[in-house]
Amino acid sequence: MINTLQQVLEQRYSTKVFDASQGADEQKVQALIDTLRLAPSSINSQPWQLFVISNPEEKARLAKAAWDYNQPKFHDASHLFVFCAKTEFGAEEVMELEQLVAEVRGTEVNQDRVALMTNYVEGMDPADRQEWLKKQVYLLFGQFLLSCGLLELDACPVEGFLPEDLDTLMGLEEKGLTSVVTALVGVRSNEDFNTLDKAAKVRIPRERFVTEVK
Repeated sequence: MINTLQQVLEQRYSTKVFDASQGADEQKVQALIDTLRLAPSSINSQPWQLFVISNPEEKARLAKAAWDYNQPKFHDASHLFVFCAKTEFGAEEVMELEQLVAEVRGTEVNQDRVALMTNYVEGMDPADRQEWLKKQVYLLFGQFLLSCGLLELDACPVEGFLPEDLDTLMGLEEKGLTSVVTALVGVRSNEDFNTLDKAAKVRIPRERFVTEVK
């Protein structure tokens, strides 16, 4: 398993050019989506919403929010993933989650935990709370990239877009959401200049990256 994980991460790279004539394996995409439900989050908050768009016209419409450099990826990849954070998270959301916990586990709602979690999230400054919510989305996003590698799905993370524009195009504000990061999934093109045979993976050495205290 260690060797497999190492190999997957060594072979994973960000696809820069997709083949518009091909689409990602739909069975793998659905498996990817299913695994994302298992991602971790602080206090099990899960304050996110995922949009998976494969409709070509809709991808083209949303491409208008991307930087010019990234717009071809929106058109050519078969699936656009938009990772969103909730804009509000307080007592109501905490209670909803704890009711689900009680239902799944066949127990009563733990009111002490409800109070503790509510005090935690509502004790934050609103700006800090929004930042905290976005950080949870990145926990989900990290799992997404690893899962794409394990499933052998070509993918590219894309932060190069205008969140305000994408929020407007998708009507996210009225849904109580804001876009945080996007990704494209599809099939790499033979013209992709970022494949490992053309552009070796570059990472800082372990000794500069890790400090072990034993």
